[in-house]
Amino acid sequence: MKRLARGLALFLLAACASESVPGFRDTSVPITATTRFSPQSFSGRWQVIAAYPSALFPSCAGQQWFADLDAEPAQLTVRCGSSGVYEVPVAVDARGVLQLESAELNRPARAFWVMWMDEEARTAVVGTPGGELGWILNRDRALRPDRLEAAREIMAFNGYDVTRLQRAEP
Repeated sequence: MKRLARGLALFLLAACASESVPGFRDTSVPITATTRFSPQSFSGRWQVIAAYPSALFPSCAGQQWFADLDAEPAQLTVRCGSSGVYEVPVAVDARGVLQLESAELNRPARAFWVMWMDEEARTAVVGTPGGELGWILNRDRALRPDRLEAAREIMAFNGYDVTRLQRAEP
């Protein structure tokens, strides 16, 4: 299982480094990172509430992330229901940039920017500068409509086409 997870993680990292991926974001709009980010506030379990359809990151019903950003090395674990667990080491930037790492890659992988978190760190918006990936995350499946709307507005502010954002399956 570990070999499968490692192989899938390497595929994910290689795909993230690819330059031929269509984006969901107008890259002429500057992307921002939240000032509310800290490794401690982002660490823990997240439910994927909405995302852009992409072959670059495992897409599955009930997708959960677990960020352990205080670990050495920092780790992002993605759980895809019964279809698997993917573990990806990440470097953490104090600005809210999570850089996926892999010694097997001969070029840097894409950075995931934490563009917004609410004051209580219950909801977050994560995306990539190239716009090929983007997510709305929440600590649990129940997301109040006002926070969902705020998250969508942050994505739009950062140049994302929110009409193409898809609600995740529970």
